[in-house]
Amino acid sequence: MAVDLKSLRTVIDTATTRRDNAGAALAFARQQLAQGQAQLKQLADYVDEGQGKWTHRAAQGVTVVLMQHQRQFMDKIQAAIDFQHNVLTQRQAQVDRALQALQAAEIALAKVKKVEQITLAEKALKANKAEQKLNDEMAMSMLAYQRRETHTETRT
Repeated sequence: MAVDLKSLRTVIDTATTRRDNAGAALAFARQQLAQGQAQLKQLADYVDEGQGKWTHRAAQGVTVVLMQHQRQFMDKIQAAIDFQHNVLTQRQAQVDRALQALQAAEIALAKVKKVEQITLAEKALKANKAEQKLNDEMAMSMLAYQRRETHTETRT
């Protein structure tokens, strides 16, 4: 099977670019996931801090209206936390897809590089055989020359 090395190099360059792009997409997806996790932590910390303050303040006595406002506010914070959990689920799915894409791109690149390696090995073997053939022909030619010389010397 004759493979054009120039074309193969182009395929390898394209596969390398795809792999690099997949790696960049994975890094971006992981960054987005980390940012989402940081936002969720901020919300959770805010709830913890608010609960501590509210507990202290409630112990001192509060009105029913203030308590209702606090409950509504905490419900909104909980809705934001729930929303952020959904965002994190989506971002984790993006990371998983990006990782699969990177792995597929790496496999494709490895396959093309293997074809290149086999092609180069075949070319080297062919070149070695051609060189060996030339060496054999030269040796046969020299042997024939020596025999002619030996034969001519024995005649004289």
